[in-house]
Order: sequence, then structure tokens, then C-alpha cells
Amino acid sequence: MKALRTGIFLCLVQLLLGSDLLAHGSITAEGDLCVIRIGFYTAHFKVFQPDTSQEKEFCEDLPAAGSSIFVMEYLHQSLGDVPIEFRIIRDITGLGRFARMEDIAKIEDLEAVTVFHQPAVIEPQVFNVLHDFTEDGDFVGIVTVKHPETEQYYSAVFPFHVGTRAWGYIPLFAITAILSHLIYLYFSGGSYRWRAARRASNKTLQYKTSPSHARILMLAPVLLLMGAATENTVSQSWLSESGNIKLSFSSVVEPLPLNQIHEWILHLETPAGMPVENVLVRMAGGMPTHNHGLPTEPVVTQYLGNGDYRVEGVRFHMQGDWVMKVSITLANNQQDTVLIALTL
Repeated sequence: MKALRTGIFLCLVQLLLGSDLLAHGSITAEGDLCVIRIGFYTAHFKVFQPDTSQEKEFCEDLPAAGSSIFVMEYLHQSLGDVPIEFRIIRDITGLGRFARMEDIAKIEDLEAVTVFHQPAVIEPQVFNVLHDFTEDGDFVGIVTVKHPETEQYYSAVFPFHVGTRAWGYIPLFAITAILSHLIYLYFSGGSYRWRAARRASNKTLQYKTSPSHARILMLAPVLLLMGAATENTVSQSWLSESGNIKLSFSSVVEPLPLNQIHEWILHLETPAGMPVENVLVRMAGGMPTHNHGLPTEPVVTQYLGNGDYRVEGVRFHMQGDWVMKVSITLANNQQDTVLIALTL
């Protein structure tokens, strides 16, 4: 019976929290990233407003009108071989975030409601377009690609809003959360237990914290701070593939930040502790599990002496497991590599 109640509860919650509440049309959230699906093609999707929000990334809804850069980083690499058309229209469907391609197809004069149109173009690496919104409002983005062999068209539709909403979807989420909780109480028997507890209110339970428990609770913040301090002061180093170079690094910003360009200082030395000086150093990185690289291209800009090299332009845009690859070219043109595994 309990399993049946749980199953019914989960089904109802799924109905209440369906994909329409977690996504706008063809765009869904996966972890810290948004993914757009154009038929069987997929790409990471993000929007920047550099004039008003600097480097902050948006999934779709934009806080204000102004210059906006729409970016698609291909997950399906063949997207770089097909023409991509991008269009933004005013949303006259009245459906808001629930608008779909079939609703767009019913618009008699698409050009009349178009505010931006990028004709089909092939972008081998990353697709991006710039549009300057002059007013707030509801819009719909439409991305269309044409399969090079079958001549079939695939489209993605994503409704979005520009400008601050008074309440937005907060009431909808609040109502959904309340209903979900009430449904859970009903099907889990929680409401029955609550009524039983009211009837038996003369039998109360009181938890008393023992002196030893109290001391532990008082010391917990101190222990946590001590643990964090110990972790931050641990010096890590990595050996190169040849075993002839040991690398360590420090970041100008600690701990390593998200969505912030910052500098590193790489220190290279031999296992015996002698600095490795005046070598050619390059650095790149990425997330192997997500099959994408860094959003920037770090550059070694200066040799500081004593085996220290300044790296500028480091930026991480999501949490997870990262691998940084440091390529070293020695004076005799011998190559060596150091891999740095990080978890943010």
C-alpha cells in the first residue's frame, strides 16, 4: 500500500512539475548549463548582456533590454557543417513559455513580427548572433537547420522574456510547491499522523541536549573552520608525464571562482627542487565528462623568474570535474605534459 501511495504521489508531482516548468520549449537545463535541441542536434545555449551584466550568463530570459549575444556551443559536432538560421519574433501567440512550433506556424505574416533574422549560415566552431533589444516584452527565438543529405528541416523554439517581471512565475511555483506538499502528506499518511498527534497532545516528547552534545555543537563551527583552513593550506603538485617536472600553481582569486576571469601563477621545478626556467608553456582545459573545453583561451603572458609563469584568462563557467593540460616545450624542443585534475 505504501508503494502504491508513493507511486501515485510521484505521478502527480510529475504532472505538476512537468517539463514545461523546467524548460522553455526546446531548451532544457542540465546541471549548470542549458541545452538546446534542434531535432537530433544538440548544443549548449547561453545569452550574454555585456553592457549591463558583464560576463553573467543567461539561459533565456533577459533582465533588461539592450545588446544581447546568443551563443550555441555545439555538442553535436556536425552542427558545424550545416546551415543554421536564427530568428527572433515578438510573441503574439498569447501562450508565453508554452508556445510551440505548431503555434508559430499559424502566424500568417512571420516577417511582420520578426525583430531579428540571421539567414542560414555555416559556423564551423561556435554559432553566435548579436541583437540589440530596444524594448521589454515577450519574444520567441527560432533556430532552424537543414540536414545536408535528407534536405529535412529541424527547428527549435524557445519563448523568453526581456525585462523584469513583477511576479513572473513565482506564484505558479509557490502553488505547485504547496500542492505537492499537501499531496505528499495525504498519500504518505502524514495528515493522519498529524491528527493523531493532536488528539494525543497530552503525550509530548522533549529532546534534551546532553552537555557533551552541547559542547560538540558549540565546537562544530570551529572544527569546520579548522578543517577548511587545513584544506586550503595543503600544497598540491603534479608530476609531468616524463616525471622530470613537478608543477604547482596558485590562483590570484581563492577559492577558484566560477564565471570570473582570473590569473594563475604556475611554478615548474625538477623533482630535486630546481626551478625550470625559460621554457615555452601553454595551458588549455576542459570537462571530459561534458566533452567541452574552457570558455576562454588562457595565455602565458610573462616569465616571473624562479620557475614561475603568469597565466591570464582562466575562467570556469560551471561546477564539476575539470582537467587542465599544461604543455611544456623545453630548450631542446623536447615536449612534456602535466595534467591537473580539479573539482569545483
